[in-house]
Amino acid sequence: MTSDSFAFPDWLEEFQITDEIFAEAYEFVLPPQRAWMKKTIAQVYAISSPDSPQSKWTVNTWKGGFETEVANSPLDCVLMVIDKGSRSAVRILAALTPALAVGVKNIMVAFVGDGEISKSVLTGFELAGQESVVLISEDKLVELVSFVYESKVSAAILDLRSTPSDFSYSENVCYWRAPKISLISVCMDEDDPDMDVIKFAHPDVEIKETAIEDLAESGGEAAIVPAELIGEALVDFKIVLSHEQEGCWLWNSITDQFFRKNSMALTVCA
Repeated sequence: MTSDSFAFPDWLEEFQITDEIFAEAYEFVLPPQRAWMKKTIAQVYAISSPDSPQSKWTVNTWKGGFETEVANSPLDCVLMVIDKGSRSAVRILAALTPALAVGVKNIMVAFVGDGEISKSVLTGFELAGQESVVLISEDKLVELVSFVYESKVSAAILDLRSTPSDFSYSENVCYWRAPKISLISVCMDEDDPDMDVIKFAHPDVEIKETAIEDLAESGGEAAIVPAELIGEALVDFKIVLSHEQEGCWLWNSITDQFFRKNSMALTVCA
């Protein structure tokens, strides 16, 4: 089965979020907040090389008289899983956008368990053009994941749940669990970043203001700093945003290559 013949199961239509709910969420989120989400989508999309061809074939000639030939194309499907604790629209969009940019045809977002999906998260999906979003129970998630496993297509699961549970291994399915972000250090100077924007982007994270001289010891999984401190901050933090990028996000552990299936051949030089 390929992406052209694969389709998520029909029973998901019963749990699809309606256009009315999408529209209500969109109106609830303020235009400046929507603009930050658009910026994240645009920047991550650009990084993920949307202008490159969907399918590529590369031949490399190496010393020693041999070649490698690599063919890659988009995965057949992607399943993103979120729950009521998944409240950061920009972090969710930063994980989803590379799959969109690569050209994965079948993408499904499943909100699992009780509670309600955040209006900002719903608006982010609307802005990204991701309309396939369903609300399902844990039992239905198990059924959906089993369907993907048994389809034998090339697939990926993006797990952004606040309380994830392990999925069993499947050879045809790549799995990515979003790293836990619990603290973001914000380096203050004369041109302070917009703290309201940061709190909107990360409503589930502790935001710690720190002086330049205390940045290295401030802790956290990410930092927001003046542009001139980017190089220094990268020594102590895995994810760094400069001022004027404070409302955006970029994962360092997932790229567009995660959403491509690769085949490799080892040959002798012609």
